[in-house]
Amino acid sequence: MTEPIIIPRNKLGNLFYAVMSFLFVFFGFFMCLIPDILIQFIGVITILFFGLCFITFLKRIVNKTPILLINDLGVYDHSTAIAIGFIPWQDIEAIQLTSLFNQTFISISVKDQQSYLKKMTVLQRLTTKANLKMGYPLINITLNTTGQKPEKVMEEIERQFGGYY
Repeated sequence: MTEPIIIPRNKLGNLFYAVMSFLFVFFGFFMCLIPDILIQFIGVITILFFGLCFITFLKRIVNKTPILLINDLGVYDHSTAIAIGFIPWQDIEAIQLTSLFNQTFISISVKDQQSYLKKMTVLQRLTTKANLKMGYPLINITLNTTGQKPEKVMEEIERQFGGYY
């Protein structure tokens, strides 16, 4: 049995993003007080978007599930709000690093994309289809808030689990 790779959540990183989101909600509130309809509209959008971000980061702070768990059964992805969850090794075609806007992801290509798209919520499907149209794989795992380098994690995946896919 191979030792699992466990990437835990970084509470401090999520706290930072939660505080920043709250500050944007605060600024959005003040934008709503300005007597210009366009600025008020932007303020409402700011409150809605960053309010959702704030709630998401608060949930991540209390959530004990690791962002990424890789073991003999497969990959458990809980890195984003649109994460798939469990991906068994027999479904995985390839794992590689991809970059988008100076951010590196651990990307997973699966053998049957349609079966995974069917399991997704509408929001997950829309976001994932946009990624696919840009040429990116179905599953993209971000380690932004963990303090882990995707390159190092990928080396460990190859070393321990390279023969599984």
